[in-house]
Amino acid sequence: MDQINGSGKIYIDTLRIWFERFPVSNKHKKHLKNRLESFNNSDHLGGVNEIAWWEFINSLGWTAKPIDAGKGNTPDFNITKPEDFFCEITTLNMSEKERKLIGSVGVALDHNRSIKRIMKKVVSEKAGQIEYGASRKRPSFLVLFDYSFPSHFETRFYYDLANFLFGDTLGFMKLPTELSGVVYVERNVDIEGKIYISKDRSAVYHNPNSLYKVSDSVFQMIRQYKIQMKEIPAMVRQNEPVYWLS
Repeated sequence: MDQINGSGKIYIDTLRIWFERFPVSNKHKKHLKNRLESFNNSDHLGGVNEIAWWEFINSLGWTAKPIDAGKGNTPDFNITKPEDFFCEITTLNMSEKERKLIGSVGVALDHNRSIKRIMKKVVSEKAGQIEYGASRKRPSFLVLFDYSFPSHFETRFYYDLANFLFGDTLGFMKLPTELSGVVYVERNVDIEGKIYISKDRSAVYHNPNSLYKVSDSVFQMIRQYKIQMKEIPAMVRQNEPVYWLS
């Protein structure tokens, strides 16, 4: 990696800085380092998203601590300010079927498959991490970084997901009440290798049936959905469409 130049070097150097200041145990760091340096795209993105979320919440002035993986299923972060809750980070990667479809001419973007995979993550793959917070009478959020479609498509997946969760499908009725909500994040890298989060295409979906909730002000930096597709606009200036992380 030392031979990488240009925008690639800026990207790698940013990850090195983030990695060095990520406050976890040596055992956790060794595992994270392996993921960041992996040539497996899913492993690499998973590691990047974990430290990107840490950088993001620190840029907001939040107080938090990463949770070292121990026995059982533990979420990735405990946020203590502005409110006390837990976050589990996960990545929705492009499936092999979607990858083949992207190569087709004139393919219509179908988000139904991605939404089904999100449901599977919540109900089965991440159930233990979500229940961790509820067992401590704290809200639990699934933070979902989406790579199911290339960023240049600039889809409105955030809206389709809101429609599924709050529209006629009533998706939240099929999800556990231990889940306080889903944070949908679109993280990108510009042509210079700088990392950012899109304000326009990221969103928070509050589970109306959840056992434990946070106030609207916690996620005021991006758009929010709570009841029947009613959007709570982000409290941001229009001339700042992204959050720069590097």
